[in-house]
Amino acid sequence: MPTASLFEYVAAKLEDPPLTPEELEFFAEHEKIEVIPNFTLNLPNGMLTCIEGTYGPFRPNIPIKVPLYLALSLYRRGKCRIQLPPWMAKEELRGTLEEERTHPQYFQPVPQYYVEISKLLFTEARAVFGSNSELCETQDLIEELKKVRNSKILDGLRKVSGPITVKLNHLSASESNKIRLLFESSLNMWHQLSKNDKEWQENQLAGNDTPATL
Repeated sequence: MPTASLFEYVAAKLEDPPLTPEELEFFAEHEKIEVIPNFTLNLPNGMLTCIEGTYGPFRPNIPIKVPLYLALSLYRRGKCRIQLPPWMAKEELRGTLEEERTHPQYFQPVPQYYVEISKLLFTEARAVFGSNSELCETQDLIEELKKVRNSKILDGLRKVSGPITVKLNHLSASESNKIRLLFESSLNMWHQLSKNDKEWQENQLAGNDTPATL
């Protein structure tokens, strides 16, 4: 059976990343998002203390930034309105998508957890997007952005031949997660080959012809 190329190997591993989507969503839920409470929190100064920080003051119609998990919890209880992140505005997404297509050699800056944040908002806070048509349009833009960026990763790997310097700026968490396995496996293989080469040299000096094994 012929040895798989680097591109074929990575393409096969893209669906088997080191971290699960649920783990990435957990990290994404700690990203900050703006909400507008419709209640007053009956605590000192209207502040809420969580494990990782203090948020507030919670007062009606006063915008504040809170972790996404807290925003979604309040939203489910009808205690706040979630403000759509500026980068999720359709105009912003169209601009980012156009830049991605115009400059195939570069990745445009995107939020680290844009895939996970958008998925959580699409599934748990659909009203944030207005009408169903606006929701669908935003979903289509996010999906197209993911496809274009994923295609860039694969196109770059198709061109890999021999020793290279890899420069992958502005990758999101999910994109980095997909290719992390490749570089981890490559470094492990390089380490093993280096170890075998050292053993072979030592065997040659000792007059031992026993080959090193992987």
